[in-house]
Order: sequence, then structure tokens, then C-alpha cells
Amino acid sequence: MKKIKGNSELINPETLMLESVFTGKEKTRIVTTHGIYFSEESTLHLLEGACNRYASTLEGRLKAIKKLMNYSVKTPLLIEPNLFGAFPTMSYRHLECVWIFNHPIHVEEVTKGKSIIHFPNGHSVFVNASKHVLLKQHQRLHTSLNIYGIHHHRKK
Repeated sequence: MKKIKGNSELINPETLMLESVFTGKEKTRIVTTHGIYFSEESTLHLLEGACNRYASTLEGRLKAIKKLMNYSVKTPLLIEPNLFGAFPTMSYRHLECVWIFNHPIHVEEVTKGKSIIHFPNGHSVFVNASKHVLLKQHQRLHTSLNIYGIHHHRKK
């Protein structure tokens, strides 16, 4: 477990998830394939910085996917559209929103509307979302990545 000031460079293809935390100065827990980090920046600020690295904004990326895929709520975010993105477990404006990145996951429903997401590296996270919603969101993220990739390659 490492503390960082708020480096959005940790938001990359090795990121598994982001979630808000409310302990001391830390605002975000970043779980990657190689460790867990805590940032003093909010999840949305970190995601904004990651999108900026790829010449866009968080709102710009969300708006593009909403238009391309006709998604109106819980829109997946393609940070680097040909490589990686994440989906929100609920409205991204909600403090309990957890961002899950495009890695394999196993979802276990604990009770109605509450689930545990298991990652291949053994890390798990409890989220306030049903298994159905999480699997749908996971599919929407991967569909968005695939459709964007098809559109991108046609333009070449």
C-alpha cells in the first residue's frame, strides 16, 4: 500500500479499479495489477488527468461514447480508446461510484443490489450494484472498446 499525491499516471492499462475513500487526506484508492495506492485527488480528478494524457477530457470522452453507442446513463469511459477504459458501477457523480477497468472479473451477488467483484490477482471489492448491472456494464465497456476500434480502423 503506497500513498501518492495524485498521479494520474497510475491510471493505465494495469489499473483494475478506482474507488473513493474518506480517510485522512486520501480521497481515492487505486488498485492495479501490481499494488494498491492511495491518492489525495478525487477519482474524477484522476480520470480527468488520464483522459488529458490522451488529448481529451472526461466529459468529452463520455459525450463521445454516449453519442456513438446511444448510452444515456452509466456510460463507459474509454480513456485511451484503442487500449483501455472503465465503467462506473453507478452514476459517476455519486460518491459511492467505483470505476472498474477492462480486465476479467468474476461477480458474486451477496444480497439484492450488493455484489463482490473478484479480480484475477486475488483482489476483491464490495460494491452497491447487482450482479446483473455489473455484468451489463462490463459488456458495455468491452462493446464500446470494440466498436470504437472498428470505427478507428475504418478511417485509416
